[in-house]
Amino acid sequence: GIRYRGRTLQECMKELPKAPGGKVGLPEASFWLLLTNEMPSEADTKALSEELHRRSTVPQQVLQLIDGLPKDTHPMTQLAMALLALQPGSS
Repeated sequence: GIRYRGRTLQECMKELPKAPGGKVGLPEASFWLLLTNEMPSEADTKALSEELHRRSTVPQQVLQLIDGLPKDTHPMTQLAMALLALQPGSS
């Protein structure tokens, strides 16, 4: 079956931090596990979630670029162009 860093999906669902009242691990916790090969704490998961939210705003020039593309532009081309357009603001 599916394994994440050597752990079964069932092991991950048991060990990963969950939302209050939740039964499955949070996506941010799974992402942490995949990046670090470490089971995140609730504090790790919260900090990562806050960082992702802090970085979630799409700059206006990127939105304008996407809106200015021809309607028949392939979605993967749109994605590639948008990602490249994010570079000047990356830190």
